[in-house]
Amino acid sequence: MKSDHESTSPAPRGPVSRVMHGILLLGRGNAAGMNCFGSGREALLSAMAPSLALFLVIGTLQLLQGPSASELTKILLLLSALLARLVVSHAWAVRWNRQGLWSRYASASLWSSWLPQFLSLLVGLGLHAIVPNFAEKPAPTIGILLIIECYDLWLSWFVARVGLLLKRGQAAMLVLSLFVITLVLYVLAAYLPPYYNAWNELTTPLFHK
Repeated sequence: MKSDHESTSPAPRGPVSRVMHGILLLGRGNAAGMNCFGSGREALLSAMAPSLALFLVIGTLQLLQGPSASELTKILLLLSALLARLVVSHAWAVRWNRQGLWSRYASASLWSSWLPQFLSLLVGLGLHAIVPNFAEKPAPTIGILLIIECYDLWLSWFVARVGLLLKRGQAAMLVLSLFVITLVLYVLAAYLPPYYNAWNELTTPLFHK
């Protein structure tokens, strides 16, 4: 792993440019990307803002189209997973005496979590453009999902390790706990009314007939 203070090209000055620069650095395993993210309440709220705005847009669109219990469950599930991620990671930070590093880590973690989603969309679009018939089958979608999920887990582990200055095992424990709590939330949603099954949605090809 590269040094936490590894020198790199000067980060852009604008806040949006700095965040994008930090995401790209962390995404390729460069710990210097942590320096692009702020700490404190304002930085954390800024990192939460895109997700909250997306949830609000989805919720508003659903209200305009007509209330749907399944879609409402989806929004609540996404919000619960986001909040659980913050609560669980903060609990570990307190346990390991890393409270002072937590807000910067949480900001970096939330921002960098968009990268796997963007890559998933990019790969799906590229695959459909190159081999559309193949991309319309479930198998490629599941394959992309698994590969991106592995990358997402690695990125979460890396950000936890450099953001909270953790040992490899500690970072793995944190990521595993986040994965388990998220999985539990989705399983509960699938087995309780209105029985929202995220797996069916995730494995549906981006472009299907």
